[in-house]
Amino acid sequence: MLFFNIPNIFHFGNDVRQGYESRYERKIGRDSRNIAILEPLETALGKIEDIRVRVGTRIEKEVASGTDMTVPVDLLNSADQTLATAEQAVAIATSTVTSDRPRAPYMETQQAYSALNQSRDSLNSVLDAIVVAVDQASSTTATSTHAKKRQ
Repeated sequence: MLFFNIPNIFHFGNDVRQGYESRYERKIGRDSRNIAILEPLETALGKIEDIRVRVGTRIEKEVASGTDMTVPVDLLNSADQTLATAEQAVAIATSTVTSDRPRAPYMETQQAYSALNQSRDSLNSVLDAIVVAVDQASSTTATSTHAKKRQ
């Protein structure tokens, strides 16, 4: 009977597991691994948003000069939608670290990068449309000016 009444000096059972979890498992926070994953996302999003502002300013200047920008404006509206999707994907990836139940943002990071690439591609198509519109406007203006000089 004395054998079964030995005190639990090694803390077997739940106490051992709790000590193991507290020592080796820790809450995921903004450590260097997560910063290495998430910081480039936030930087890329900031750069794409800056490009979007510049494209909008360029379109406004061309519209003010009288260039027909209906196609680039339509493309810019769709680019704004893809940019909003990218912003949401980056926000989801960063919230996995700061939420109540944090975890590593690997899958969300891949989705955010693909959304950023889509928004970059849509902004590139807007820039191509701007170049085409400006070229068309300058070619029609140049021929009409040239025709006036010849007469």
